[in-house]
Amino acid sequence: MVIDIIGGGSLGLLHVAMLLSNSPSIDGNNVEVRLWTRTEEQALLIRNQGIYFEGQDGRVAHIHPVRAYPLEEAGEVLEQTGMKSSCIWLFVKQTHIDSDFLGYLDRIPREKTASLVCYQNGVGHMEVLSSIWPREQLLWAVTTEAAKRVSSNKVIRTGSGQTSIGIWNASSICPNKTDLATSLCLSTKKLLENAGFQAFLSNNIEGMVYQKLLVNVIINPLTALLRIKNGQLLAQEDRLSFMKDLFLEAVAVYRAAHIDVDEEKDWNRVVQVCRMTSSNSSSMLQDVEAGRETEIEAITGALIRMAEQYEVAVPMHRMMYRLILASCD
Repeated sequence: MVIDIIGGGSLGLLHVAMLLSNSPSIDGNNVEVRLWTRTEEQALLIRNQGIYFEGQDGRVAHIHPVRAYPLEEAGEVLEQTGMKSSCIWLFVKQTHIDSDFLGYLDRIPREKTASLVCYQNGVGHMEVLSSIWPREQLLWAVTTEAAKRVSSNKVIRTGSGQTSIGIWNASSICPNKTDLATSLCLSTKKLLENAGFQAFLSNNIEGMVYQKLLVNVIINPLTALLRIKNGQLLAQEDRLSFMKDLFLEAVAVYRAAHIDVDEEKDWNRVVQVCRMTSSNSSSMLQDVEAGRETEIEAITGALIRMAEQYEVAVPMHRMMYRLILASCD
């Protein structure tokens, strides 16, 4: 069995390191792991030097060798090896899922029942990916794992969380394909557990995605604008008040869209995430500081589009959206 990890960021490196550290297998079969990066430089560095993985206990493991290649060469490399992909775990940001990326992904030789497991923030990307991947083999992953990429080949696990796996748009799958989709979810869960992650199956993965969006739409843009770590949002009453105002606007959108929301429970979840990831810099803050394109379209933009559809006013989120765009080069 072959797992292809696409994306050499923090979560991609974390999953490669933990998969290779724990010699994963499934149903008695060994699992091969390959990493596909955006740049040839990162792939070459990892092939030559491996990955340095620091766990939460501070211990550093040197993972070597690692099969790493630039994604644009995937079709050529895999045709030469003859090893088809059994499943692909996608850790790239939504901003990278463009027509070129879809072309690279579609050219990867894969088994007939290969799954595509998607870890992206926000909503909207699954519809795009379904243009090249069968719906019953398209899985959604929601994770609270936290990691920090220190360099192109060093990653630190900053927080152990839980990963939920579910079928995207399950109601649209033909009844005769349901068993395949369920089997792919179960095998993904087993692989994650064998690698040392906590993993669960979810019958309401879309609901979990919207729960995560509700958290991200508050924490990510606000930390990026204030240039502070997640936990610092709770350090001042003014920041808490700002968070609550953003939260209430989002809740109004969810209610109009008939998305399940529990005001007290969901607000407590936002605060809890800030506490649990207090020393973390949000991905949007990291992007702003590095001068990279952010995921504001997939996060705040997604909420604004829902608000427009249901005619709900979200002036604060619109302001955050414009400020983030204005802060980027």
